[in-house]
Amino acid sequence: MKIILKIARMELQKMFYSPIAWLILIVFSIQAGIQVMLMIKHFVMGTELGYGFQSLTPAIYTASNGVFNQMQQYLYLYIPLLTMGLFSKEFSSGSIKLLYSSPITNTQIVLGKFFSMMFFGLAMVFILFNVALLGNFTIKDFDFSLAITAIFGLYLLICAYSAIGLFMSSLTAYQIVAAIGTFATLFVLKQVGGMWQDIEFVRDITYWLSIQGRSNTLINGLISSEDVLYFILISLLFIAFTIFRLKGIREKSAKYVSFLRYTGAFIITALIGYVSTIPSLMVYHDSTRTNTNTLTENSQKIISKLEGKISITTYANAFDQNFFFAMPKSQKSYMDIFKQYKRFYPNMDHEFKYYYALPVEKHILKSHNERYKGLTEIQALEKLCEIQEINIERFRSSNDYSNEINFQDELNRVVNKITTESGKTTNVRLFNDFKVVPTESEISAAFKVLVEKSSPIVGFVNGHEERDVDDFGSRGYNTLAKEKPFRQALINNGFDFKECNLSLPVDKDINILVIADSKTMYSEEELKNLNNYIDRGGNMVIACDLNRQNVMNPLVQRFGVSFMDGQIAEHNKGYTMDLITAVSTDKGSKLAYHFEDLKGEKVITMPGAVAISYEKMDGINYTPLFVSDGATNIKEIDSIGSWNELKTTDFIDDIAKYDPEEGDKLGSLTTALALTRKIGTKEQRIMILGDADCLSNGEISTNRREIRAENFKMASGIFFWLSDNKLPIDVRRPIPPDDKMEIGKKDLDYLSPLYKIIFPSLFGLAFLVLWLRRKGR
Repeated sequence: MKIILKIARMELQKMFYSPIAWLILIVFSIQAGIQVMLMIKHFVMGTELGYGFQSLTPAIYTASNGVFNQMQQYLYLYIPLLTMGLFSKEFSSGSIKLLYSSPITNTQIVLGKFFSMMFFGLAMVFILFNVALLGNFTIKDFDFSLAITAIFGLYLLICAYSAIGLFMSSLTAYQIVAAIGTFATLFVLKQVGGMWQDIEFVRDITYWLSIQGRSNTLINGLISSEDVLYFILISLLFIAFTIFRLKGIREKSAKYVSFLRYTGAFIITALIGYVSTIPSLMVYHDSTRTNTNTLTENSQKIISKLEGKISITTYANAFDQNFFFAMPKSQKSYMDIFKQYKRFYPNMDHEFKYYYALPVEKHILKSHNERYKGLTEIQALEKLCEIQEINIERFRSSNDYSNEINFQDELNRVVNKITTESGKTTNVRLFNDFKVVPTESEISAAFKVLVEKSSPIVGFVNGHEERDVDDFGSRGYNTLAKEKPFRQALINNGFDFKECNLSLPVDKDINILVIADSKTMYSEEELKNLNNYIDRGGNMVIACDLNRQNVMNPLVQRFGVSFMDGQIAEHNKGYTMDLITAVSTDKGSKLAYHFEDLKGEKVITMPGAVAISYEKMDGINYTPLFVSDGATNIKEIDSIGSWNELKTTDFIDDIAKYDPEEGDKLGSLTTALALTRKIGTKEQRIMILGDADCLSNGEISTNRREIRAENFKMASGIFFWLSDNKLPIDVRRPIPPDDKMEIGKKDLDYLSPLYKIIFPSLFGLAFLVLWLRRKGR
């Protein structure tokens, strides 16, 4: 070991007696200073302009445009310049012969030179650490553990780059050739992850070998045994290659012997690497303050209940708009969707099956017909496979999988089917939003379906022209309940459905009953069946609508509640006065976390809403959830405010005016009322709405200028509350405390030159002192 360290010391002396090493440190320090000051300046100015921020540590340091990610790109340029002379100089000057004639081994020579690069890497790490210290002093509650993990990841990357450069330097006597060779090797290692991804076993090896983004996991705060071992194994592999290279020169080994050595080292490394990717053998540590890279506690509890083998089958339609997410070349990245779940439950298999079928959704089918105009399905498939370079033999007709899954029911889209060892199944879908792929909430909800005896069943009452979950029109409830490409739809969050007619007793397995906008009166028998359901403690939604008060009041009168005559009128600039923008109350916002910020600019749109009044009864708790935007006096009516309008019914041609003589009631009016009461040991929950449109397809998906509607969030909150806070899965994390910059714009005037000029100048000064001392000697 002493000899190795002695060689390392000599190599470091050579480096630091050369201006190249110092120049690299100076430029690296300047770039780090520029990058960190650029990011800090952005957030300081934003703070002074009144903007609020969250998670400033990752935003400044570890985001895609953060300091550490940007500095990672520069390493690709600098390390080859440092390593190009490690052996090339020895070969060109002939000093390698002195090393060969000395009593030291090839291993000692190689490790000594590699250790010198490791020590130099620490100098670069010092620069990064100095940059992180700035964050510690300028950001409130700086997440230092995240920064340290990111720096650790960058140091491992420096070591891997150094080992590669060391080997390339041993191949030639020309330093420029060695540098270019290192650049080329790093480029290949970055690109190899995308090669041969359609060949099963080879795909796993090439994906593992790829250095592209390997340090990103560490930069984001997750220490994974797979990633750490990758950098160690890559470093050891190229160190071994370098030793074999020197051994071959020294012993003048036959080419086939050298080939066998290289091949053996590569195979051993690949096998160890492959074993390191086995989920059951992997170890993790999430160093972020809020465990951002780890499943939330609720998801972990669900996963802990799984038993036996879990099979995930991804069915990918060649003609689906999201096919490229799951195409053969993208399989490894697609499988990362479930990676966190495999971390906690390794006994999972993932299989891909490819099929072809015409899209069901009209807009996708129209696009398909335009792109493949005049071609049959097979001809269109052949064209796609030719362009995408996919083997057409992979694809089968959708009919071939009809015994496994109903593709028509899944709209012929990409879908993931999860199957337990006992045969229970559920589907996880892709969505029509900017995220597209399922997130923790939807995946955990799917696993909850598998581990629970039964899913919460929502019964939608019919028979009196109520709102229909199969109605795609603007008044229907399909988006709320069954719209599979809609992420917030109940079907994608663990709920099941039944149609229910009150002419018969309500099924015992129904947990939540929905009665929305009934148009005709219920019979005594139907009311009896409804009351029996209520008496047994069933949860429910009762949603009235304009001109339905006489039909809906008999359903709520037993609770002391009534839907008031007339309708609410409200001044909203640019819109008719029958469009109500309701906000949550302070007490109501505590019912579910979804309601907490539904106030101010975030509102619930309720067109044609009726007001709810109530007289409190013993044993029932009343909580107004949403209220109209009420005015406190008559002067406010002209600009903003609401009242209960009894006279005006045509809000297009007539102008509603507050008239107390007509019985109009001024002020903030209840549009959603939550009731709770104890039935035995169970808390019964009932949500009463003064508008059925707020849950409709139209209101959930409509955007209005200058109105920030959050109806889909309200719908999720209502059913979260009604399911006893079980679904949708709560995947919230603690709010990160690093939300404030503790410096102002004036402080940038001295920090900027400190990091951009003074600190880099210290390296220049150190080089100057060292040079003068050498010259003096």
